[in-house]
Amino acid sequence: MCNHALVVRRRETTLGRAASIAALAATPWLASARPGHATPPSVEVPEVGPSEASPDDDPDERMAVADALSLDPGATCLEHDRLVEQVVTWLERDELDPRLTIVVEGDDTETRTLRFTLQDRGQPISERTFAPGPSSCDDLHSVVALAIALAVDATVLESVGIVPAPPIEPKPKPAPEPSPAPDPAPPEAIEPSPLPDLGPRRSPWAVRAQLRGLLTVGVPPTLGGGGQLGLEVGWRDLVDVQLGVVATSAGPQPVDEATLTVTLLAARADACVGPQLRRVRPRLCGGVLAGSAVAQGRGFREDYRITLPWVAVALGGDVRVGLSPRTALSFGLDGLVSVVRPVFDVREDFEVRQLRDLPRFGAAIGMGVVVALR
Repeated sequence: MCNHALVVRRRETTLGRAASIAALAATPWLASARPGHATPPSVEVPEVGPSEASPDDDPDERMAVADALSLDPGATCLEHDRLVEQVVTWLERDELDPRLTIVVEGDDTETRTLRFTLQDRGQPISERTFAPGPSSCDDLHSVVALAIALAVDATVLESVGIVPAPPIEPKPKPAPEPSPAPDPAPPEAIEPSPLPDLGPRRSPWAVRAQLRGLLTVGVPPTLGGGGQLGLEVGWRDLVDVQLGVVATSAGPQPVDEATLTVTLLAARADACVGPQLRRVRPRLCGGVLAGSAVAQGRGFREDYRITLPWVAVALGGDVRVGLSPRTALSFGLDGLVSVVRPVFDVREDFEVRQLRDLPRFGAAIGMGVVVALR
């Protein structure tokens, strides 16, 4: 239902958004490639003369666009019916020459990389690559459909109000004079600008925010829970550097007739590495936690609140499963080794008794959500 409403809206604003997209394709300012970003080649459709047509081809026979277009979406969000509907909208007809076929292939791992090939009786005559295409799924369908329409029918630009400039005719040669003189050379024809890349440039850097719930064993003692909030900077979906804060607690624990509550508060820094495999990304991580262990006694002869330093090393990893281009679920497991271990004592009448210490080893199981900020 949503896709249908989008198509109707585009039909009602042919001189609106359609003209702006086609004008974008024709603007010389975008024809020059920016540093570090290659401009894909222009789409050119060679003209097939009458002598090249097969005697078996029937010019009155037509083929539906849905039958002429084949799609292998790969990791992209492209849908066959939705793309066909966009192409028919740009062409303003739902049939093609039966000799033409369109093959669209999405990349197996990149969600915004694809290419299409226009074929004449099985022979490629035009090819276009998007690396990457727009991040929005609606814009990706629109841009790919417009490029296919431009390849199939060059009159699409005229249908949205952009008329190609007439060819420059050479000036007539001047009449010969009695004295011999060389004829002036005709002016050179102006080459048309190549079709610019309609997709936005993708930065190799990404900034993400992460919120994770934790189930802990041994940090603090016994079974506890907590949370982690962090910010990370990633490079090419391969290497990440994370900074965040962690808080965990096991709640009040009985000690004789009293209770002791131990809470860990720490800053955390991690470095992670892992490849992007379609919508799943496994990572290995290593980091350091530094903060304080806060103990609060209840029911003792004298209740105190004590804060001691705590430092630990974390080794583990996580798996991220993409939900959309900007959000993903995260499942993680970390092993913790306490380097600086706080020990809590209780003073009685004539002695000091060790009450509780933090274990050397612990573990944390986490689940949360990751959101891309840019």
